Amino acid sequence: MKQQNTGEPTQITWRIAGEEFASCNCTWGCPCQFNALPTTGRCEAFVTCLIIDGYFANTRLDGVVFSRVYWWPRAIHEGNGVRRMIIDEQTTNEQRDALMAIESGKHGGLIWEISAAVAPSSMETLFAPISFKVDREKRRATVRIPDYRRDQH
Repeated sequence: MKQQNTGEPTQITWRIAGEEFASCNCTWGCPCQFNALPTTGRCEAFVTCLIIDGYFANTRLDGVVFSRVYWWPRAIHEGNGVRRMIIDEQTTNEQRDALMAIESGKHGGLIWEISAAVAPSSMETLFAPISFKVDREKRRATVRIPDYRRDQH
């Protein structure tokens, strides 16, 4: 965060808008979204985003793709989750730093703040090729991360 002369931190101005695809291991409707217990007793979720228009301070984020993987031992609202970000390998170092800063929840944005609060453990960010195709009209999306393997945790 930037520091003002008074020593108080100020948030960096940022914005992202685009397409998102999310899926979890629960039945349709994701009970955790309504403070209910997850179908399997725990929650596992996968989210991918394509930023169509975005920036973090002076860093443009247009066209950037990233995924997030989450795991909670029980319901999301009970916390104690673990999260990991996977950023497309084509991003610049500045874009990577910007995304990791946003994902930390320390620069505002309600969903990012909540995410960091209910999944306080963050694993090391991975960088891999991500292919994301989305057809909003047909309600279909395909995500491929060929260099990501389950054993990379």
